[in-house]
Amino acid sequence: MNRRKKEFPDPRLRAVLRSFAEGYKAKREAAFAGLDFEALRDRLAAVKDAAVRDMPVLLDAFERRATARGARVLRAASGDDANALIRDILKEHKARTVVKSKSMVSEETRLNAALEEWGYRPRETDLGEWIVQLAGECPSHMVMPAIHMTRGDVAGIFERRLGREMSEDIPALVRTAREELRREIFEAGAGLTGANALIAESGATMLVTNEGNGRLCSNVPPVHIVLASIEKIVPTVEDALLLLRILTRSATGQIMTSYVSFLAGPQREHAYVILLDNNRSALREDPVFRDVLRCIKCSACLNVCPVYLQAGGKEFAHIYMGGIGSLLTAWIHGLEASKKMTDMCLGCHRCDAVCSTKIPIAALVRALKERLVDETGQAFWKRVALDGVMGRPGVSRAAFGLARVARPVVSKKGFARNFPLGLGRFDRGRALPAPARKPLSAIFEVSRESKSTKGTVVIFPGCLIEQAYPEVGLAAARVLEKLGYDVRLGPVSCCGFPQTNAGHTTAAAKTFRKALKDMPEEGTVVTLCPTCTTMLAEIGPSAAPSEKAEALAGRVMPFSRFLARFEAEALASIQSRGGGIGQKTATYHDSCHHKHVLGASGESREIVEWALGKPLVEISEPDACCGFAGLFSASHPEISQALAADKLEAIRATGAGLVALDCPGCLLQIRGACRSAGADIEVRHTAEILDEALDRQAGET
Repeated sequence: MNRRKKEFPDPRLRAVLRSFAEGYKAKREAAFAGLDFEALRDRLAAVKDAAVRDMPVLLDAFERRATARGARVLRAASGDDANALIRDILKEHKARTVVKSKSMVSEETRLNAALEEWGYRPRETDLGEWIVQLAGECPSHMVMPAIHMTRGDVAGIFERRLGREMSEDIPALVRTAREELRREIFEAGAGLTGANALIAESGATMLVTNEGNGRLCSNVPPVHIVLASIEKIVPTVEDALLLLRILTRSATGQIMTSYVSFLAGPQREHAYVILLDNNRSALREDPVFRDVLRCIKCSACLNVCPVYLQAGGKEFAHIYMGGIGSLLTAWIHGLEASKKMTDMCLGCHRCDAVCSTKIPIAALVRALKERLVDETGQAFWKRVALDGVMGRPGVSRAAFGLARVARPVVSKKGFARNFPLGLGRFDRGRALPAPARKPLSAIFEVSRESKSTKGTVVIFPGCLIEQAYPEVGLAAARVLEKLGYDVRLGPVSCCGFPQTNAGHTTAAAKTFRKALKDMPEEGTVVTLCPTCTTMLAEIGPSAAPSEKAEALAGRVMPFSRFLARFEAEALASIQSRGGGIGQKTATYHDSCHHKHVLGASGESREIVEWALGKPLVEISEPDACCGFAGLFSASHPEISQALAADKLEAIRATGAGLVALDCPGCLLQIRGACRSAGADIEVRHTAEILDEALDRQAGET
């Protein structure tokens, strides 16, 4: 029987997650209103760093004080060891049923499956965990385990598993769950909870919940077991309260959660604390990845992750989810288990902006990709594309030369068509650009003339502008010339970022050195691509350090920043003298690196508004990734195109007829989405808009 393949990404799941994300963003902003989030997370990061540094001493102190309060503290080197300890405790106290609350780490150890195999009955009591347990699934979110389900899904699960007819009324569903779970809790022989913090000075654990079942599981059964991973240790109660202040706001957008419990010693008859290592001590010794141990499992990174919000926590997960999940997985469950997740991270840095403890998640995922390539290899097509073509300027130029020869056959109005051999899936939902008739370097060489009055500016165009969008490079050159600069074209080889973003660090360093070698040694280097800026100014000099690389880092800046820094007065006069081109309503798309790494999107907005002569209309979620992300769009075309469709929908909602941006990759993605959907929307680089405004001003003078 033929079965229709399930659509991916699932449209219903996308709608559920997008609705959640919109509400979450507003609640989080309101919760942090009046607080300095950056200062708070700096403080918490410092606390966590110190705790990781002093972890052995703090864990010993916790054990002494918890033991003095009557708890028994046990150490587990692995997940299997932790499960066996819990089995032995249940056996000792003749407890056949254990009720559980707020213990994501028990998912890590696969405790439920182990206990069931040994003949015990584990029962989740938190509503979301209980729902996914009834459904025979795993959590899809670290804070909201059943986020992927609708009320109809939950009603159906209750009907099948509880044998009663259910309405989709939420209060009725909650009432049913409460009735079932309270009975389980009061009959159980043991309760198991996690911990949001282990407090070294007192031997107490801090538990944060919204439903109160954690408090019941720790107080009602005669035996209480805490299962917590060792990085939860903090020195003092004050440190735990600082964590709490950020955790609830970041996790759910609440100023304070419903229940905060500090537990020390037996609540009834017996108390155990199991401290799980599971390779965290090895992670602590790794100078590159130890920052991962700062994670407080608030899931703020998941709640803004563009891939998670498309694919959900079943696809973008092993046990833990998202970019931070790939890092945890690599250490806890092994490199191979993290490979799929790591490949799904598009490196947009949106997670970095909201992380409660300032973990550089995107950079660490890049480093993990490098380790994966070194130890497990890379797909053949990626090796060919990254090392065989992008890493060799001569081969790259020859490939684009062949594409130009075929241009009359494969292109229509500047867009490629008729992809052979099943490659059409890369073009669904968008149209890809054909190579330009001539590369920027060929046009630039015959058209540029020196008219310097202010000094030299070197334009580094990047691959896409050199090969597909030379008009952007020419527009930038004209703008700079009109403002009085001597403009030169820098090397037209790749900067190396596509390679480094895929983990090919050695090849990336070689490509960067080639660009560095060919770079003129005088003048400010202006880039027209944010990822090129990031590579030339930050990643490249770190990967291939030299005096010349360090000097280059100090003179590279994006086009908009250069103009905002040195030509603000001249450009502001465009608007004051009536030189605006603002016939269409315009909006601005924040490219990922331009905003989250370079912090330059504010400067770009100001420049575009000068050029247009009127304010921009803001897109909903202007910094949501468009889905290009270089090779990500080829590795995961379905997610890439879903992100492009969402971006186009947000643009259309503004009524704008013009989209300004600063990244040629975003230009490709959004212009292609508009073309494919038949949307009459212009998509233009800031340089093109400003060039036209200066032309108009000159004509009116």
